[in-house]
Amino acid sequence: MTRHTKAQSIQAIILAAGASSRFKTGRTKLVEKICGRSMVLYPTDIFVNLNIPTVMVVGFQKDILEEVVKEEFGNKVTFIHQQEQRGTGHAIQCTRDSWHADTILVINGDMPLVTQENIEKLIKKHHDNDATISFATAHHCDPEAMYGRVIQGDDSIKIIEAKDFEGDLSEQCCINAGIYLIKRSFLENYLDKLQPSAVTKEWYITDLINIASAHKLTVQTVAVPFDRIRGVNDFKELWAAEQIKKSEIIQHWMSNGVRFAVAHNVQIDWNVTIESGTSIGSGAQLLGNTKIGKDCAIEAFTCLKNAIIGNRTTVYANSVIEKSEIGADCFVGPFSFIHGNSTLNNNATIGSFVEVNRSEIGAFSKAKHLSYLGDTTVGQKVALGAGLVTCNYDGINKHKTIIKDNAFIGGNNTIVAPVVIDESAITAAGSTITENVPAHALAIGRARQINKEGYADKVRAKQTIKPLASAMTEALKTTYESQQ
Repeated sequence: MTRHTKAQSIQAIILAAGASSRFKTGRTKLVEKICGRSMVLYPTDIFVNLNIPTVMVVGFQKDILEEVVKEEFGNKVTFIHQQEQRGTGHAIQCTRDSWHADTILVINGDMPLVTQENIEKLIKKHHDNDATISFATAHHCDPEAMYGRVIQGDDSIKIIEAKDFEGDLSEQCCINAGIYLIKRSFLENYLDKLQPSAVTKEWYITDLINIASAHKLTVQTVAVPFDRIRGVNDFKELWAAEQIKKSEIIQHWMSNGVRFAVAHNVQIDWNVTIESGTSIGSGAQLLGNTKIGKDCAIEAFTCLKNAIIGNRTTVYANSVIEKSEIGADCFVGPFSFIHGNSTLNNNATIGSFVEVNRSEIGAFSKAKHLSYLGDTTVGQKVALGAGLVTCNYDGINKHKTIIKDNAFIGGNNTIVAPVVIDESAITAAGSTITENVPAHALAIGRARQINKEGYADKVRAKQTIKPLASAMTEALKTTYESQQ
């Protein structure tokens, strides 16, 4: 039922005003991340995708919520402030002036696992039966789960909130999912008839089902799996929801030709993309807008955050790549750190314990060991020796190092920027380079070595005599003291 005329007569209301007290963080739970995305954005995305006009009722930390939602959906969601949180029924009352559709869809904001298919199924049944109210149900046997219980008789149906329920929760396993479709005309006639709970003093939207049933109006239910509608009220439930969402994401990529060595140990965000033939090692973290090409090997405990990895590239274990782009057929790591919008062009190699920051490494160039490349542009087919440091910061400003094609940088070099090392130039090992190096030149920037023939034996003799003299002095002192 995607985007047909019936969907256009529906208006969605997302309840997002609660104080999230069971999280015990002092923050709204709705911006807590599940696979890298604030949980309130998951149900919101469904309504935006279906072109259903959406109102979000906000209250506690409303500015934070509005900022998060606007960042992803812009002006596609309207916000209404519930200044005092007095229950779900009161929240709907706050939206009265915004009603314009024939049918009002109400959903709790903490349902990150609900699917578009669940929503469409509920909408279809509601319209097919011309129902006054339709709502989703599920079965869950845990008596500690704080869900309203659906009590159904021969010709009646009602929902009793968990806080008000006095029966055996373990026997009443049919629960209210927290998704409702309600005729606007019914809301206009009966919303003001809600009475506050004697226990909590709150107005409940669930009492509308009881009212509709008492008036012999059509009430429909749609059963959905519990894992699709489970709410998130504390960090234990957040953890459970994230494991389900992560499993869905990983299974999707497995179905598209991606191998996960130890899938349950991988952290993966909802918007990561991986192409076929790629393997992901144990403990890998794939975060943000990371995109991984075909036939790559991402080894164990690698962290990729907002990284782009080209085809057939290998990222060895324990490497970190953030906000950077790696070309095709590259080798990175182990224990490399590439960040700051750096770029590795095709066939480049960044080896163990090499940091690359705000730099570009040309095709077929290599820095294989123990180096720091900051604010550096490296041309093609450049060899960068072990222990290379580009000194890019003078305490006030950052400066660029440019190393052009086919240059050879010796081991243990210190390049003090700004410096240009031209094409095919060589710098000697152990050099400190402070000036530009012309093309095809050899630069030597180290102190002159002096060899003193035969002096090694003198050094050893001196080192031997000194401890011997100290030992003789100590022996004489001991002998003198014993004779006193």
